[in-house]
Amino acid sequence: MELRTVLSSALTIAVLFSAAVTSLAQQRLLFDAASVKRSVSTERSPGPVEFQKTSVVAIGVGVSSLITAAYGVPTRDLVDAPQWIYYSPFTGGERYDVVAKAPEGSSPQDLRVMLQNLLVDRFGLRVRRESRQLPVYILTKLDERGRLGPNLRPAAKTCQPLPTCEGRIGAGSAAYKGTQWSSVVQTIGNAVGDRIVDRTGLSGFFDYELTYTTASLSTTTTNSGVDIFAAVRQQLGLKLEAGRAPFDVTVVEAVDRPTPN
Repeated sequence: MELRTVLSSALTIAVLFSAAVTSLAQQRLLFDAASVKRSVSTERSPGPVEFQKTSVVAIGVGVSSLITAAYGVPTRDLVDAPQWIYYSPFTGGERYDVVAKAPEGSSPQDLRVMLQNLLVDRFGLRVRRESRQLPVYILTKLDERGRLGPNLRPAAKTCQPLPTCEGRIGAGSAAYKGTQWSSVVQTIGNAVGDRIVDRTGLSGFFDYELTYTTASLSTTTTNSGVDIFAAVRQQLGLKLEAGRAPFDVTVVEAVDRPTPN
């Protein structure tokens, strides 16, 4: 083979390799700047993990909250994690402040990917998805003919690409318009405080109202006077039954206390 041909081939390979490295660097989205430190907040209750236009701000939160915000999974679906990553005013746990700035033009999804990469780089986080046979509540339709309850109906309108047009949620109540079906299931799961397997076959967008009693509600509150199980039956036309089923969880393989700023 002529020397000219060899040099040309080597140059081509080098250019392709450089382009591949550049492409991989662009795919791994990172914050322009990020501060991670132990929280000194005097507030007992943790603040939310806020995704602002080009930043992520979380004050006084447990690492579990950062993970659930980054990956979009409920805290109860994290398994095999050390106890220190969970914080509550009642059980303790470690708290952190995270303030991170993203490049201009970053999308909400970009911010989540950047938060995932920050957790990898600063906390040594490794997670994987896995299906496990677990105790769950199975959600089905109460009426075999598919008729829904009086407080659950297909949405009169949607506000796509937004997942919800409007809504409010409080202790023992929730009311949403034009919201994704997954939001309805999540509301029920939060009220039950456990994992929900959805076997209703429903999808799309819905309007719904749900009121139920909770242990913390006083007698002066206005609610339906029934627990979440009866409320789901009477108001939504659905049924919750305890059982066991394969359920996708997020396994925390490794997590460490963060590296210094």
